[in-house]
Amino acid sequence: MTNEYEVLVSRDEIQKRIDILGQEIATALDDDAIVIGLLQGAFIFMADIMRALADNGKLLQTDFLWLSSYGDGHSSGRLNILADLQRQITGKQVLLVDDVYDTGKTLAFAQEYLKAKGAKEVLTCLLATKPASEHLVQPDFVGFVLPDKYLIGYGLDDGGKGRGLPFIGAI
Repeated sequence: MTNEYEVLVSRDEIQKRIDILGQEIATALDDDAIVIGLLQGAFIFMADIMRALADNGKLLQTDFLWLSSYGDGHSSGRLNILADLQRQITGKQVLLVDDVYDTGKTLAFAQEYLKAKGAKEVLTCLLATKPASEHLVQPDFVGFVLPDKYLIGYGLDDGGKGRGLPFIGAI
């Protein structure tokens, strides 16, 4: 399967970086913080972040927010909420987990949305950024800076396929 993709970050490299992120994030989070993942791309990364946080003494609640700017396979440029939070976040510190920071519009929208729902503070954790990313929101924690290529694997997809690949690759 790796023959079809250029492997940018191996499974081992991902795990080493997540271990470090877990330590860094654990020191910044309250004991009653809530970790919120943006669906669908962040779910695998978020699961590993949750395990790393548990390894560092943080047993936190989770929730998900499903945003999309796509319809018929093309971006409309407008974000829609496909599934909203199930937990109350009023007065809570939130760690917002997302996959790749491209334009920054999704992360900025989600951060403002969570603040409007009463979050005390919204910290952001990204699997990756790209060098050309517009920083509408300055991310608090970043896994990797990756080239401006179409990414696949480790939660990232190509037309809904490839999310389960154990590495981050480029098509």
